[in-house]
Order: sequence, then structure tokens, then C-alpha cells
Amino acid sequence: MQAIETPKISFSPLGRRYNLEEFWALPDPIDRSHYDLIGGYLFMVPPPEPPHGIIDARLARSIFKYLDEHDVRGKVYHPREPIYRIASNTYLEPDMMYISAELGKQMGSKRTSADIVFEYLSPGTAVYDRTTKADTYLELGVRELWLVDPITVTIEVRNAVEREGGIAWECLRYSTGESAESRVLDGWHVSVDEVFEDEE
Repeated sequence: MQAIETPKISFSPLGRRYNLEEFWALPDPIDRSHYDLIGGYLFMVPPPEPPHGIIDARLARSIFKYLDEHDVRGKVYHPREPIYRIASNTYLEPDMMYISAELGKQMGSKRTSADIVFEYLSPGTAVYDRTTKADTYLELGVRELWLVDPITVTIEVRNAVEREGGIAWECLRYSTGESAESRVLDGWHVSVDEVFEDEE
């Protein structure tokens, strides 16, 4: 039998809430995982699995091509670039995000939202990405969310819309033979088949 040291990090909402200074002081996990913080509550996010990198490269190439060809000003970010809010003790790292020049100017030096967020799902993150993380992005004012799922070979595009009682996601799911379309970047569309080529 071997005694092991119990980590001093608490993931229980009943046990501990963190502010951002405390969150930033936490030691990095040793297995390429990372932490998210939502309303002071800590979440462990497992490291990405293939085909995460291929999906990211294909979507990044497509969005950069669109921005260049249409002379659209804005920036594309990858981890470890976060969306964070000090007042709500929230820190999230999207797999990729697009921030328009207009939104970037409004936010200044603190990245508190994004125009479009992309999350690449895996068996270990799919439920969290579709629920807790997606709803947090909505609360942070993200206008559009792409959930790219190699398990079901689909791209789900969610757009923030006003509904009675507040704001909600309106969802469209695109499958093989279809092209996912953005409302934020008018005219930008991505073939589902090309994103998942050779990954089925």
C-alpha cells in the first residue's frame, strides 16, 4: 500500500469557490488538462484528443480565408487565450474564437466575450460543452457557438436570440452532405464533409 497526498484543490461547489486571483495561482495539472472557472466553481477539462488538431486546422484555414477575401477586420484566438470576467469569477478557454474589430474595441484589454466561439467535442467533454459551458458562453454575451462533434459527424451552430423571458440559443445541426453556416460572418459556410474528411 502507498500513501498519496490528497490535492488541496477543491472541485465541490459545497466546499470552495475561487476568485480569479486564487484561480490563476493554482498549479497546472500534470496531464495537459486545464481548469475552467464558472461563477467561482472549478471544472477540470481533460486534454484534447484526436481529431481535435485536424478539425481546428481546417476550421482555422477556412475562417482566415473568409476574413482575408472579404476584408473583414477581426482576430482569431486559440488556447491559452481566454474569455474571463473578474466580477463573476469566470474564466473559459475556447478551442477557437473570433472577435470582431468592433467588439475588440469595446472590450479594450480585457477579453470578456467573443462574437463566435468554437468547441470541438470529445467523449470526455461533450456533455459539459453542450450544457454548462455553452450556457455560460450565452451569459457572457457570445453571439454564436459552433459545437463540432466528430462522434456524430455533425456541426451544431447556436445563435443567441431574444426570447420571452430573456436570451436563449437557437440551434441548427448540420450533417454529412451539408454546409454549416454562420450568421455573424455573413456568407461564411463550412462543408461538414471537408471538416471530418477521413475521420469517420
